[in-house]
Amino acid sequence: LFNDLLKNNANRAENTERKQNQNYFMEVMTVEGVYDYLMYVGRVVFQVPDWLHHLLMGTRILFKNTLEMYTDYYLQCKLEQLFQEHRLVSLITLLRDAIFCENTEPRSLQDKQKGAKQTFEEMMNYIPDLLVKCIGEETKYESIRLLFDGLQQPVLNKQLTYVLLDIVIQELFPELNKVQKEATSVTPWM
Repeated sequence: LFNDLLKNNANRAENTERKQNQNYFMEVMTVEGVYDYLMYVGRVVFQVPDWLHHLLMGTRILFKNTLEMYTDYYLQCKLEQLFQEHRLVSLITLLRDAIFCENTEPRSLQDKQKGAKQTFEEMMNYIPDLLVKCIGEETKYESIRLLFDGLQQPVLNKQLTYVLLDIVIQELFPELNKVQKEATSVTPWM
């Protein structure tokens, strides 16, 4: 494209940087489903090597639906266990106390640091050794650190909790969603 004989036959800007190892097989795709989310996290956060990414993309057509069906089945089983009456009462009580009760003692800085260290170590131990061999120990540490730091934002965590709580309430009481749709669809004529 930048041959001296042909000059600028592709009509490219002169100040365009030339990337030597640009991957032309990477295309922008929409992310739908668990398999795609895992691929995205693997590529962006864990920086999996190109060969592993291409292998996983090649097997996507075989394993995507299987993984998503298994995930749906697994989540359905766990939700059925969770929504048993004796567990649901204790969960609602814990949720109420976590959101509305402000009279609990704040944790000391030392307790917070101890909990953060333990959580980070557990996250580091959660990654399978096979993945560590593919991405490297340093990339594993940096990726887990990125995820850990991202989850340590109290304002974002609070917002995420409220969004999830809103979704749960809409699932438990679908009539609330119908009332909201009716209210937005009725507009007075002037």
